[in-house]
Amino acid sequence: MAREEAVFKGTREGLLIILDDRREFRVVMDKLRAKLEAARGFFQGAQVVVDTGSRKLSSRQKKSLEKLINSQSGLKLKSFLRGDRTADSVAQEEVPTPAEEAACLPEGSSASTEPALLSAFGKVSVLPTLFMRRNLRCGQRINFAGHVVVFGDANPGSEIVAEGNVMVMGTLRGLVHAGAAGDQEACVSAYRLEPSQLRIAGVYTRSPDDAAKAAGNGPEVAYLREGQVIIETGTTIPALSLAHKS
Repeated sequence: MAREEAVFKGTREGLLIILDDRREFRVVMDKLRAKLEAARGFFQGAQVVVDTGSRKLSSRQKKSLEKLINSQSGLKLKSFLRGDRTADSVAQEEVPTPAEEAACLPEGSSASTEPALLSAFGKVSVLPTLFMRRNLRCGQRINFAGHVVVFGDANPGSEIVAEGNVMVMGTLRGLVHAGAAGDQEACVSAYRLEPSQLRIAGVYTRSPDDAAKAAGNGPEVAYLREGQVIIETGTTIPALSLAHKS
């Protein structure tokens, strides 16, 4: 499976950008520039750590990256990493104060490292949670190594990719991928679930037809059962229930 030239991940540090160390630097820079432009304004004020893998950057390459990142809507390059360092290892090396941590997040969002969400099967999760207090517009993309909660709508053309659960406290009409790291117990829930594409772990489904959309009555949740995406509708979202499923 081909690797992306540049991957964005939310961490306690702010934003981790992982660059493919096997591609030409010029190709990686072009892809990074395109992704930053597409997300312009979304990571307002975030501090950035760049993981270059096994690639050793020259002074000129470092300056090019710094100039590119710092020019994007208030992003600030904090440091470079090399080697098999993950977002978790970055967080363990330097734990920011609450004020510093708040400054690392996109405008209108906050993150919690406490196990704030439950899985679709009632088990307490230890993944961090990203809270977005805004609507997601077309072209905006969230890629987070934890749960994502959106207090608003996810409009057509938006994307949410999370290693944990995805919860939208409004209408979800964009692309959504929960359990992106392979968690088959992840779920997607919304007050109105109309995604262009919904994926949980490696299983995906298309948006329901108009008749099915009109039939919705109350919050909806999607989860996997025997390898298939199941969508339930009701006044209680199972993902928030304290009871285990039998």
